[in-house]
Amino acid sequence: MDAGLNAHASRSSRRAGLLSASSLLCIAMLAGCAPATDGTSTTMSPPTDVTVQLGQNRDQYAGRSAIVRVENGSDDDLVVIGLELSGSAFDGATDRDRTSTVPAGQTKDLAVELPPAACGTAASDLRADITLHLEDGAVVTVAAVEDPSAVLPRLHGAECTVVGVERIADITAESSVRLEGSGPSTVAVLTISITPTGRRGRLDLVELRSTVLLKPAPDASAPIDAAAWPLGRTVDATSGPQSIDVRIVPTRCDPHALAEDKVGTLFPLVVRIDGGPEAIMTLPLPAATATALKDAVRIRCG
Repeated sequence: MDAGLNAHASRSSRRAGLLSASSLLCIAMLAGCAPATDGTSTTMSPPTDVTVQLGQNRDQYAGRSAIVRVENGSDDDLVVIGLELSGSAFDGATDRDRTSTVPAGQTKDLAVELPPAACGTAASDLRADITLHLEDGAVVTVAAVEDPSAVLPRLHGAECTVVGVERIADITAESSVRLEGSGPSTVAVLTISITPTGRRGRLDLVELRSTVLLKPAPDASAPIDAAAWPLGRTVDATSGPQSIDVRIVPTRCDPHALAEDKVGTLFPLVVRIDGGPEAIMTLPLPAATATALKDAVRIRCG
């Protein structure tokens, strides 16, 4: 950006004291950039009222992707030809080189793959930085982008928990589901396998939590409104392979339960690593197992 724009940013900073990520973007874009005839960038009339946030859609929970939400409150279309995501939360950066137009007065979500998590970064220091490359030649950097739904701490915590768990044991659900009973009495039995790696460390499996679609089958050890399966297993280098059976029934049987489900087979697994605080990861579940669990819901719900 040229000296005049930097001076404007400095004056605005003194007035505001502390700038939000969206304010930084608006200052950076007070003068839009257009290619001059010599290939350099020059300033032109500003697109205003543009904000950027980090978020995640429900159908992205099982993967490593997120959205960059761009709200264009200006009177001009905003054409983004490239996007970079980096920051202290990540070990590296990722690029999105697709072109997307955010029409004037509208909001658009730009999907982006996440870089690997930087597991040495403390939760209080997590930050995502976003750089937008615009069609008119402007390059806009948003430091510490707004994260209203706390995507960063959730994703960072889950990924780094997986790293810690995988150091000690390989945990996965079996690819098949056993059915007990029939019709409205059907119970799905899911087997979780735990195989120690032999490396140093202690892993405590605390509980497996229910989802919006699946919950513990009530029996003598689980009340009808139970929200989790207690596990109470410890794994270290001296342990042998273990398996745990969890008995599952639908949380709900309304017609939309399966049709609209995106997270119903993403079981939160609560663990402790090396005696630390409880942490949560998603139980690794083969696609065939997820399908079998949904089939069991159809059978029980009729």
